[in-house]
Amino acid sequence: MATVQYKPFKQDKRTIYTLKDGLPSLNVLATAVDKDGKAWVGTDNGVAVFENGSFSKVEGFDGKVQVLFADAEGRLWVACGNTVCTSDGANKQELDSDVVAISQDHSGNLRLITRDNLYRYDGKFILWHSNDDSVPYDLAAVGDGEVYAAVGTCLKTAFGKRLRWFPINNETSDMPETQVQAVAGDKFGILWVGTKDGVFVYDARNHWVSKAQVNALCSYNVKKILFGKSGKRYVGTDIGIMIYDGAKRHFYVEGYWLPDGEVTAIAESDDGTKLWIGTKKGAVCIETLTMTLADKARHYEQMTEKYNVRDIGFVTNRFVDNAYDFNTGYVEISDNDGLWTGSYLISQAYRYATTGEQEALDISRRSMKALLHLMKITGIPGFTARAIRRPGEVGFGNGNPEWHPAKDDISEVEWKGETSSDEMVGHFTAAATYFDFCADEAEKKEISDAICAIVDHMLSHDYKLCDADGLPTTWANWNPDDLNRSDRWFWERGVNALEMLAFLKVAHHMSGDEKYNAEYIRLIEKEHYAINTMYRKVDDAHTCHIDDNLCFLISIPLLRYETDPDILHCYLIGMREHWEYERVERNPFWNILYGAFTDECCDLDIGVNSLREMPLDLLELKIINSVRNDLEWDYSPEKFGEEPNMKEALPYDEKPMATYDTNQLMADRTRDDYRLCDGAIYLMPYWVGRYYGLIGE
Repeated sequence: MATVQYKPFKQDKRTIYTLKDGLPSLNVLATAVDKDGKAWVGTDNGVAVFENGSFSKVEGFDGKVQVLFADAEGRLWVACGNTVCTSDGANKQELDSDVVAISQDHSGNLRLITRDNLYRYDGKFILWHSNDDSVPYDLAAVGDGEVYAAVGTCLKTAFGKRLRWFPINNETSDMPETQVQAVAGDKFGILWVGTKDGVFVYDARNHWVSKAQVNALCSYNVKKILFGKSGKRYVGTDIGIMIYDGAKRHFYVEGYWLPDGEVTAIAESDDGTKLWIGTKKGAVCIETLTMTLADKARHYEQMTEKYNVRDIGFVTNRFVDNAYDFNTGYVEISDNDGLWTGSYLISQAYRYATTGEQEALDISRRSMKALLHLMKITGIPGFTARAIRRPGEVGFGNGNPEWHPAKDDISEVEWKGETSSDEMVGHFTAAATYFDFCADEAEKKEISDAICAIVDHMLSHDYKLCDADGLPTTWANWNPDDLNRSDRWFWERGVNALEMLAFLKVAHHMSGDEKYNAEYIRLIEKEHYAINTMYRKVDDAHTCHIDDNLCFLISIPLLRYETDPDILHCYLIGMREHWEYERVERNPFWNILYGAFTDECCDLDIGVNSLREMPLDLLELKIINSVRNDLEWDYSPEKFGEEPNMKEALPYDEKPMATYDTNQLMADRTRDDYRLCDGAIYLMPYWVGRYYGLIGE
């Protein structure tokens, strides 16, 4: 497969601001950006301006500041109740009733509407026309003197030598019957009309367009619309904001991007790189950066090193107490420390193989030492611990029977047993990658001895891992009788056969000992393990994602080492079948692995687009997409007692963040805790893609 060169792309970065950042209230009612690029936020307790990384309250504006507007002349207008003035306190006027909106047409004419009347500006705001008992929600001055008001029951336009209002509704036009709540227009007079039933486009004459004709138009309860100077269209709804940027569309709901789903205000900087959004729970700035894939890789490497490393080099998720402060909380001591540390090691070893950077080698070496520590700390030859913990760490000494006391060169420790196949996949794939790309001769001997000890343990314990109590662990089972002749292991038949063949292949590759190759051939000839791998993925309605991740990971060393075309054919058929089944997940790692080892089309563009979409903070937090009405659902998981999935995964910047062993087709994350994932989610596919020449930079 040819190398694909990717140019720099636009990357959104969000920052949420609350009371601790200087906002006078969380209830944001208005936003604007002044001629100097400073953001202003109006709340129900005054107005604040953003400077030097925080907000400061502006004196002289007390109570509810419901309207902010930056005009073409560089003035920033502030409306507090029925009083309007510029931000310096000048041009102050008291009008008849509360100000609802200010707008300026493309010829520079400034208009203002209150609850009761429409005003034009000529050195001051002059009463122009009453609202004829209509209560306005929004105002749009467009073109050269055209004025439109969203008044709930209809869209109204003001025109004529003797100004008059004309109602546009389903009785006088093809406008749908709905409540009109927002309106914005361009210099050509093309209007976007926001209603409780979505956005409609109107040519200001007699032609209406809806979602029925243009699927990109939303059908949500629209509260605000802004036409950005950059050409973007921003549609604020009661469940999030839709951003239209040419062919690209984002829909950011409550969770990662917004502290609350209802959008109360929208403002854009002149250059279009900063978007300020108001909600009832704070303000948000979404900054658009220009990055390369390499820039993003460096960002995640720095984030991981800062927030996700614990003890002697274990890399796992971080529990954080505050979603906006990653210095809080602690790095998780997980059931799969070896798998996640190994995943990060794989990314850095491929980075070193691609670039030769010393930092990548140092990180890989640290992680390899951590994995070797898990392999040896149990004192049971060939039996690997899931994790270790030390005095003072979460759970130490709580009496859990799966945790066992030991001691290393640093302190007393407890190590966790009940080791699973997940751990073995992480250890073997990471160790093989390090062995090939990074290890010196002394390290190769140490790694080979440790890996062979594990395989020897498996072979001497009936293809199982046996714990400190002498009993086989629950999930570490590669026994031929169980996999081939027991219904209880139906789902693991393909994946565990694949794993065992890979374990033997790795041990033979490292040691050269023919006993491992002989057992490898025996399992293929006598126990049809290679045939098992041809259907390693059984249709499970996308309910078990752990085995999906294990299959793709353990395929790396197996496909690197196997050269016999007859055996390789079985593995590649199984990989193809599995990848085709998982294509709907838009998984960058699996797409790139499939392309790297098959040289077939692998949805590389989709995989790389997923890398581009990943938020800069790989934060797991509560996010609810199921309130959207544009999702297509797959109900087949219900036969396994699971919730419905989406038919195809959402973009990575819209869905809940999750590691690759978790459901990528879920719409929601309902948990209220916060977990910061390490960067391996991005770094493994990126560096594997770079190494195998699929991604060029």
